[in-house]
Amino acid sequence: MRHAHSRGLDLKSRLPALLLGFLAAAFEIYLLREFSAEFYGNELTFGLFLGSWLLWGGLGSLARPGAAKGASSGRLSGLYGLAIVLFFLSLVALRFSHSLMGIMPAELTGLIPALGFALFLSFLLSFPLGHYFVLNAGLLGGDVSLVYLLESAGAAVAGLVVHFLLIPRFSNWEGGALIGAGAAVLILAGMKPGRSRWLVATALVCAACLAAFDLPSQKAAWKPLRLVEAEDTPYGKLQVIKTEEQVTLFDNGLTVFSHPDAGAAEESVHFALLQRDGIRNVLLVGGGASGGAAEVLKYPNTRVDYVELDPAIIRLSEKHLAAADFAALRSPHARIFYQDGRSFLERTSERYDAIILNLPEPATAQVNRYYTREFFLEARKKLNPGGVLSFTVPSAENYISDALAQFLSCLAGTLRGVFPEVVAVPGGDCVFLASESPLSIDPDRLAAAIVRLGIKNRFVSPEMLPARLNPLRVDYLAGKISGPPTRINRDLVPVSYYFHSILWAAQFRGLESKLLQAAGRIPSGWLLDAPLAVFALGLAFLALRRKRSTARFLVPVAVMGLTSIVVELVVFIAFQANFGCVYGKIPLLLAFFMAGLVLGSLLARRRKQSGRFDLPVVQGALVLALLITLGGLSGTGGEYVSFALLLAFGALGGYLFVCANRLLLRETPHPGLGYGIDLLGSFVGVTLASAVIIPLWGLPAVLLRLAILNAICFAYLLATSSSRS
Repeated sequence: MRHAHSRGLDLKSRLPALLLGFLAAAFEIYLLREFSAEFYGNELTFGLFLGSWLLWGGLGSLARPGAAKGASSGRLSGLYGLAIVLFFLSLVALRFSHSLMGIMPAELTGLIPALGFALFLSFLLSFPLGHYFVLNAGLLGGDVSLVYLLESAGAAVAGLVVHFLLIPRFSNWEGGALIGAGAAVLILAGMKPGRSRWLVATALVCAACLAAFDLPSQKAAWKPLRLVEAEDTPYGKLQVIKTEEQVTLFDNGLTVFSHPDAGAAEESVHFALLQRDGIRNVLLVGGGASGGAAEVLKYPNTRVDYVELDPAIIRLSEKHLAAADFAALRSPHARIFYQDGRSFLERTSERYDAIILNLPEPATAQVNRYYTREFFLEARKKLNPGGVLSFTVPSAENYISDALAQFLSCLAGTLRGVFPEVVAVPGGDCVFLASESPLSIDPDRLAAAIVRLGIKNRFVSPEMLPARLNPLRVDYLAGKISGPPTRINRDLVPVSYYFHSILWAAQFRGLESKLLQAAGRIPSGWLLDAPLAVFALGLAFLALRRKRSTARFLVPVAVMGLTSIVVELVVFIAFQANFGCVYGKIPLLLAFFMAGLVLGSLLARRRKQSGRFDLPVVQGALVLALLITLGGLSGTGGEYVSFALLLAFGALGGYLFVCANRLLLRETPHPGLGYGIDLLGSFVGVTLASAVIIPLWGLPAVLLRLAILNAICFAYLLATSSSRS
């Protein structure tokens, strides 16, 4: 590898590689945010997009490198300008994706359309960006490790800039426009675009148009519905729709609430509060702005603590709801806390007569944290004697399918493992109630309590309760959820979001539903252990061959790529479960990993050449780091452990990549081969882990198999190290 003269390279020659990492990371962040808003942002869709991005990036790096020999800063300037324009066009395509598919705004889509868009957009952007890595290597005289280092540094800077400076202050389109415009100016000033100047100028014009037409384009995309306001926050895309007297607030394309909707507000509150006399202290997590707080305050001498993660929900509600509808939140008996609900519950010293979750169903690992055994245990500790925990999830009035029964049974079984008394209220939405003391949904008893308290309801009323709580309906639902659950929902085994994914996919009656259900029926040994056995046999065959093979350098790179991306997912989920969803620290976690890549690359580059046992030593260190991570999933040691782990994995990954590529390039002239294999390994990891393995078998099982995978690779490297020159 030709890196002897890299010390003499000036900043301008290194700028393209640094800018490549910055653009790739920033594009990925903004496209993923917009993709989540259009395609129901749960871990399945995240996995589809990230997997597609890594797949095409890897294939782009593997493309024939002949053009890299003639790479120049001027040529890269034009290609970067083209990438910026394609990024803007991708944002437009995502915004009008529902129109392109011929469906209504906010109408749910299946996994197949989401996969199609993910593959198409990633091909437009990630494939060329992957190949630009090869071109940058040519520009820097074949110094692949330097390109890798600079790209990692650029990605780390992008994560910090986008998350801390742009997302809190600008919409997705405005932030994307600033990224594109800033990059274009940097290209004009530092990369001598020459004949490509017109492409870079086009990118600047497109950036101005993107920022100017953000809200008008959203209004056009929502037609025939009337969008009146939109706001991108660190937590999602909020959009307010008005239809005559009704106001509906959407978050990432999903309904947060519709107002007026007295039925939803009443059932979320009254079935729980009618269980006990003398309710005084109530904790309401979500749903206060849509009427939940007002329903709680119907009870005499009651105080409500309302926790809402996103302050923008309150701000938009106050702006677009009538003053009378919002009056409850201004009451001296109501307190609003802008925090993560679970973090608030763990830290508060208050004890409550009722804890009411008015949240979306557990469709993501983030929301799933409120439906796990660990959360239920914490809630029980913060309830007064006889206190009631309540939450509502989608169900069906008269027919409960096998997929729905599996989902509801998982939640019921998890509750029963913590609370001795659990009942479920049937209906289009199922209301779960749990307590240490007896519970009752006898309609006569509840009706008598409503009359005694003088509460005026329209839906949870003495007139409506006999039909809602018909004994046949109650017994039918109880029969569906009374059996032992197939799996308990845990923080580190978030299985209920997998069951919800099956329920969601079943709406479309397509291939995705069958695949998800089939994955759940496969024994863990076949999906987790059999591939490890095949991998071990394959490496044993390679080790026993006398013929030298580049596999001895590519295998550790692929394993490192797979390991790194899965460890990132594991640490993020464990961090959220242990310390609450501290959104400001998630990008910092990413930045620490990228900083680790830079540190590891720098350390490896300081060695004149890679030693015979460098790769086995680093591979062994990865095994040790995985075992340490396995022991640290409980959160022992505080938040800093998560940052330290990601920094360590990044450093080990960066060191291994540089060492492996230095050896690889002695035998092949392809500068993008190692990088492409790294990305393809990451593609395999994120696709399997996010969609199936983590929700079904949990974080400890994943880390254990990763440790075994890396141990097998370690043994292979030891066996083949003697054959290296």
